[in-house]
Amino acid sequence: MRHQRRWVTLIICVGVYMSTLDASIINITLPTIIQSLNTDLAAVAWVVMAYLIVITGCLLLMGRLSDLFGQRSLYLFGFLTFTTGSALCGFSPTIYFLIGSRMLQGLGASALMANGPAILTTAFPEEERGKALGMVGSVVSAGFLTGPILGGFLVEHLGWRSVFFINLPIGAMGFYLSLKFLERAVPPGKTRVDFWGAFLLFFLLAFFLLFLNRLAQGSTPLLWVWLFLILISFTLFIRVELRSPAPLVDLKLFRRRLFISSLGASFFSFWMSGAHTFVTPFFLQNILEFSPSKVGILIFPVALTVMVMAPFGGRFSDRVGVRIPATVGLALTSLIVFSFTLLKPGASDFDILWRQVVLGIGISFFNPANNSAIIGSLPREKVGLASSFLALSRNLGMVMGVAIAEVVMSIRLSSTSLEQAKAGPSLESIQDVWKLTLLIGIAAILVSWARESKPHSKESIGHG
Repeated sequence: MRHQRRWVTLIICVGVYMSTLDASIINITLPTIIQSLNTDLAAVAWVVMAYLIVITGCLLLMGRLSDLFGQRSLYLFGFLTFTTGSALCGFSPTIYFLIGSRMLQGLGASALMANGPAILTTAFPEEERGKALGMVGSVVSAGFLTGPILGGFLVEHLGWRSVFFINLPIGAMGFYLSLKFLERAVPPGKTRVDFWGAFLLFFLLAFFLLFLNRLAQGSTPLLWVWLFLILISFTLFIRVELRSPAPLVDLKLFRRRLFISSLGASFFSFWMSGAHTFVTPFFLQNILEFSPSKVGILIFPVALTVMVMAPFGGRFSDRVGVRIPATVGLALTSLIVFSFTLLKPGASDFDILWRQVVLGIGISFFNPANNSAIIGSLPREKVGLASSFLALSRNLGMVMGVAIAEVVMSIRLSSTSLEQAKAGPSLESIQDVWKLTLLIGIAAILVSWARESKPHSKESIGHG
């Protein structure tokens, strides 16, 4: 039995590593993709956003489908779909083909993300789950750590397509091991799946992103069409969820103040992170004229610092509660991202590195405390649901970060010539994004501090 659990842990780690590696490796390729596929910033932003939209829109649905068809079947589907999408991304002849392939990748990633923790929770006895989930947490950090360095090396020496091809052997290994070692479990009876809710949530998110994408072009008829469709989708979604016997989103959960404030803080935090992560490679490569491999080296200290410091942040929150470390972490993160606006062409490596390290420290204080608050704010039997909402707030925040960053930079680009636009965003447009993140950070700090005080209890499910 112990031998079986080791294989299950390895399989989950492979899926986690592949999805986190892909999330951290892609941003380094964007400036190169613009040149290679002869496209522009508005289009290449969708390489990131399309992936995140599909993950966010399908995450809760994949969790419910695993109840219907079994966790093993959905996890196999995740590996197969993600690996196929990766191959298609690598062979993409146009930016639109690449965006479509990224959507297929996102579908696979949502199945992996939704089912990985559930499979581990099922395979391990309660007293060993923390250890297993802790190991997966280290793999998450390893994926974010190796992504920028590996991505920079691959882009510089083998081209941007190799960033997607590297997923093929990892995905094939994960699919084979899942097929061989994951147990065939009989789904527990008939489970109702709220397909209408899932479709409406997906379209609500897609229309919202299309609205944001169009916002930079001013008031046009299409802008108002997207806004109308957002309102219709939102109204229908709320109505379906209130009437469904098995809703995709139980709206009663949002009456819990600790749950909703912790989710809100997570959403704003990842909004900041998504925007900063999106614009930083453009600043380092286009403005400072660093090579892709050097860009990777300058980005990775954030993940390295988080890997080292997050356990200390978690222990600190055990002692003093959630509110102080989470809010201090957000304040530190907001100020350090804003400090990037002080950097000018000719900035030294050290100017970048110390900021990235301090950013990692801020994240290390916020994430463990806030994740613990989200998971611990619901009854123990709803830990899976809380975990899904945590992933949803993270992905939705990152989507918003990328979308708003693209809108802010496009406002500046609209006044430049076509040649300048294809050269990439200007320093001023990148600084505009960093200035906006300060406002988002202030919103996150206020939401975090407004959460109700709750002493640490044994009902809390760890730091995630």
